[in-house]
Amino acid sequence: MSLRHSAILALPLFAIACGPEAQIKRQPGSWSQKVEILKLEGKGASPQVQAQMQKMFDAMAAMSVCVTPAAVEKEDLAKNLEQMGSRGQNCTFSNRDATGATIGFDAVCKQADGGSMKLTARGSNAPTDQDITMTMVGTDAAGKAQGTMQMRVRTTRNGDCKPSDITPPDLPPGHPSVPEAGLKP
Repeated sequence: MSLRHSAILALPLFAIACGPEAQIKRQPGSWSQKVEILKLEGKGASPQVQAQMQKMFDAMAAMSVCVTPAAVEKEDLAKNLEQMGSRGQNCTFSNRDATGATIGFDAVCKQADGGSMKLTARGSNAPTDQDITMTMVGTDAAGKAQGTMQMRVRTTRNGDCKPSDITPPDLPPGHPSVPEAGLKP
């Protein structure tokens, strides 16, 4: 899996605020997200590729999402992190801090080609904003580094939902992202 694909797959983790104990829940409303690529190294990671990826992330930042009260009630980053393995991500976590004013995790996700992707994230969490820096380091089956991507993801509440916001549909019961699904890692 390429660093670009890993980055896109990792972004939904940051759309969710916190875990089950001492929760800091996001406030419902209109939320936007800004992604800044801090480092991009490896095969094919030219300045042009970085600029193209940044342009894609900048275009996404122009969109706002309406986070409903029902969606906030279902948010559970700690459970979603645990369930990544059961959703085909094949990830093992050595650290998970997702319940309070800070967010952090370390994971290694095995890839189908025998390589792996090490994910590290650290940041802050509040009801109206999150600011998280994530680093992804890919290695091949022999353990040789294939590439590194570091990005900063900032999400901000911008007031009440607006007619122009995207409102994601509710996920059906039993979907792996819904806490009531009861999936075990």
